[in-house]
Amino acid sequence: MIVGWILALVLLAVLASQLVGKRNRVAHPSIPLTDHLSQAILSIEPNGKISYANPAAARLLGYEPGALIGLSVEELVPEQQRHHHEHWRTTFSKSGRSRAMGQLDTLAARHRSGRSIPVRIELTSLPSSDPDGHSVLATLYPRDDSAAVIEKLQRDAGVGTWEWDPEEDKLSWSQSVYRMFGLDPRQFEASYDAYLNVVHPDDRVRVDLSVTSSIENREPYEIEYRILRDGEVRHLLERNYLHQDNEGVVRHMWGSIIDITETRRAQLRLQLAETVFNHCAEGILVFDEHQQLVRTNAALKEMVGYGDADTDSLDVSTLLRMPDTNKPLSIEALIGERSSDELEWRGELLLIPREGQAIPVLASLVQEQVSEETPPRHILVCTDIRQLKAQQAQLRFQAMHDALTGLPNRRLFAEHLDKAIAASKRSSERLAVVYIDLDGFKAVNDTYGHEAGDTLLREIVRRIKGLVRESDTIARLGGDEFAIILPACGTDAMLEEILGRLIKEGAYTYKDLDVTLSLGAVCYPDHSEDSKELLILADQTMYRAKYSGKNRYLIASVL
Repeated sequence: MIVGWILALVLLAVLASQLVGKRNRVAHPSIPLTDHLSQAILSIEPNGKISYANPAAARLLGYEPGALIGLSVEELVPEQQRHHHEHWRTTFSKSGRSRAMGQLDTLAARHRSGRSIPVRIELTSLPSSDPDGHSVLATLYPRDDSAAVIEKLQRDAGVGTWEWDPEEDKLSWSQSVYRMFGLDPRQFEASYDAYLNVVHPDDRVRVDLSVTSSIENREPYEIEYRILRDGEVRHLLERNYLHQDNEGVVRHMWGSIIDITETRRAQLRLQLAETVFNHCAEGILVFDEHQQLVRTNAALKEMVGYGDADTDSLDVSTLLRMPDTNKPLSIEALIGERSSDELEWRGELLLIPREGQAIPVLASLVQEQVSEETPPRHILVCTDIRQLKAQQAQLRFQAMHDALTGLPNRRLFAEHLDKAIAASKRSSERLAVVYIDLDGFKAVNDTYGHEAGDTLLREIVRRIKGLVRESDTIARLGGDEFAIILPACGTDAMLEEILGRLIKEGAYTYKDLDVTLSLGAVCYPDHSEDSKELLILADQTMYRAKYSGKNRYLIASVL
């Protein structure tokens, strides 16, 4: 209220001085009242010449008292704003209006040294009969250091400010706005049409409609639009505020522009991540610091057969097991298995569905902590490898089994024999290895062909399987040679009983050709404790039986 009265007195004083000056045709007299005000005050004639400046204005602008009188006001305008100032000043002088400028810290005055001084300016038109326009009283308020700090912060935050007089089409941009648009203020004359021209072509109509509607409806707007800067699309968010006269007419508006390009890019990345999360074929589980499930995706729910309502009560121990021990999973234990330079744990786990067998999964576990204030989250990505496991098992079976008979081949037989010997050591029981060769098989092959020979082999295998225990291992070593592992074979008498049964019931007559078996047997630990030596000795013993007349068995003698 006090400042308002002071400015009113200033107006009266300046008016009186101007009338006296014109009547007496002498220089502008000093006005003690204005000379003692702390505000910088200038009186500007319609032709742009300064007719009065108080001491505060001289100090603010770096001039000696009286040195401002007669200068063009354009000399006090920074060069980057000077190119359109004269036209705007002339138009404003003829309008006879008053207004405040620089509420958003967008204006500057030029110091005598050439540097810019951030200011706010209040302009008041003085009554005049001069056909060239009105004299204007300008009050300059220097911005304090906090305003400069705010301007720097706004620049760093990607914020700019602007002011616009719709009637005179006077548009003022802060330096930040020029930077946002990639424009040089010395070469770009800001106006409404020029502003629209730098808006993205696809957004111009929408921006123009927002501004027009704001003026017509006297309501502020908030609009997001795009610009092209150096070939790159940038996203801006603009808000405005309206200044209306007593009749509700919008005289000018001001507002802010924020560069939200990085925000939009981050939102797009989040949308992409959300799309990937929801539609990823792998199951994704997110656990909190208590190992409670807080989020999962559709793929995981489909794998385990749980619905949305069920997942709220699930935790790590309910859903996951270690594959070797089948024990509940501990996330901390897995995290601890990582080396210091590893960011994630990888390995196989068992996923426990609501119903059915455990699902083998290839898992990747990472720990994510957004900030020090928030507890870490654990993200587990699971790939169902049941099909892969089945394929691996099939490949292993093919690699370890005879394609014709389905029996273990020589390689798998050797593995079984090593395991059987280890078990016999623990149990202190005898183990027998029986080597088998078919008598008369070549005659069937030569007489009736290989298909007949294959049929014969399958039939012999069927008979042998029926003569031994399920715990015994039968393998095809190649051609018409087979081997059997007989754990816990007992005494020689018990072993001979088994061998005799094989000779008697294993023989087969194919059409008119008889096929019999020659057997050689050795025992662990009687003859050797080495698997390879046992198999070689059994082979040699079988050949002695064959050369002794075939269709018989022999047990190797103990050296």
